[in-house]
Amino acid sequence: MSTDGGTAPPAPRLAGIRSRWLDAAIAGLRDDPGVAGAALVGSLGAGRADDWSDIDLLVFVDDADLDEYAVPGRLPSGPGVLAASFDARHNGPRGTRAVSGQHLVDGLPLWVDWHIQPVSRAGRPADSVVVFDRRGFDRLPVTFSDLLSTGEPEPPTPKEPADLQIARLAMVPIAGKRIARRSPETARMIDFLGGPCQPGASWRRHLAELRRLLDGFAPLGLPASVAAGHAYLDLVADALG
Repeated sequence: MSTDGGTAPPAPRLAGIRSRWLDAAIAGLRDDPGVAGAALVGSLGAGRADDWSDIDLLVFVDDADLDEYAVPGRLPSGPGVLAASFDARHNGPRGTRAVSGQHLVDGLPLWVDWHIQPVSRAGRPADSVVVFDRRGFDRLPVTFSDLLSTGEPEPPTPKEPADLQIARLAMVPIAGKRIARRSPETARMIDFLGGPCQPGASWRRHLAELRRLLDGFAPLGLPASVAAGHAYLDLVADALG
């Protein structure tokens, strides 16, 4: 879920890709009778999104179908291809599921977080925008962030070292987004991805480090993700330059 609140320059190409993808995915959700409701959450739901914002979608399904909808690729997609997908259930409370993924659209990456909740505990967070609601769920007096942190978290699923590296590759553009926003969290995220933590470095230095990290992920055998990451960093450089 996007949490950066910095000011970023316009990126109309990214905003257009996000809009097209979201329109198609929402149409797919509406066509699925097993989805009881859906809402935009994160920055899009809270009304603080910018052109660089990712997509966070909250969907409600019958309790018995929870695990089915958490299978990567089960939920609808927009244009492009799903390059990488990750079980992210540990980001929510017990009894819920989450799936994160990198989609490649027109040569650029788009990060999507799906938050899947059973109808037995469904409710619309205060800072969400309802897409559709087939069962009349209550509006909750808490934010989506508060909802995610309620109670004990869902245990993470085991992941192989290669899976963790693929996740880091897919998150390089997220670090690039933080550069575009001049976020103070940029250095910390680069450190998480395997680069040096340099809080005082210039944005150009941070970009150069992310490019080096991208090239280091080449042995994973995902050249399209590496190329899309470089294309994204080119957009960051153009926007800030």
